[in-house]
Amino acid sequence: MKKILFILPFLMISCAKKELKIPTLAEKGIQEVFDHSQVWFFYEVNNNDTLAVLNRKNTISSTHWIFNIDKRLPLKTFIDDIITLQDKHANSIHSKEGMHNYFSFSDTISQKLSFLEFDNVVYKKDSILSKYFIKENRNNYLNFNNINLVFNPNNVLLNDSKIEKGDFKETLLEFIDFTSEGKQTMLHLNFNENLLYQDYLAYKTMLFNLNNTAILTNHIEFIFNQIKVPDCGCE
Repeated sequence: MKKILFILPFLMISCAKKELKIPTLAEKGIQEVFDHSQVWFFYEVNNNDTLAVLNRKNTISSTHWIFNIDKRLPLKTFIDDIITLQDKHANSIHSKEGMHNYFSFSDTISQKLSFLEFDNVVYKKDSILSKYFIKENRNNYLNFNNINLVFNPNNVLLNDSKIEKGDFKETLLEFIDFTSEGKQTMLHLNFNENLLYQDYLAYKTMLFNLNNTAILTNHIEFIFNQIKVPDCGCE
């Protein structure tokens, strides 16, 4: 097995001399994962095209899988591979119950490598936004205060209204408090496929760390192509 050096905020496969820049976040995560295999998505540029180069040669289905993804990669360069690998890890003949998938990041609070589990996430790539999905499946969401969040490279939409990225958490919590009316809130996440992995994981960890039983996050995440979704509010 290749020797792995954990040097924050970089990860390196020493024998291959490849460097990978993981997300650096001021958010807490899981910090101990035992019995794991590594999945690597390296950043590469070829003829002005950004590519995600996958290395998973040493993955073992009966272990946890840690996904080390370069923070400079747009979602569209690796999301198909994530979906495929989720299926392989869960359904291999050697899969073992209780083994999870984790995204890795550098936690600047603890100065440690940290992890975010994403076993239950179901990615939908058919360029439909959550607000339409809710309408098509309205009976499943009638009892919730449903909030649709759209994350673009340059802005965030909260129920179709633009909010400042820097004020995202505060604005969201104020909006939930104003609209919930005693109902449990469910957040529905929509990510522009051009969003960088750094930003994707920043939003994900922030929402995970809300630690509020009155706020749920739908396990379905919508990864959309802005050309195919004319009302995405993309700029």
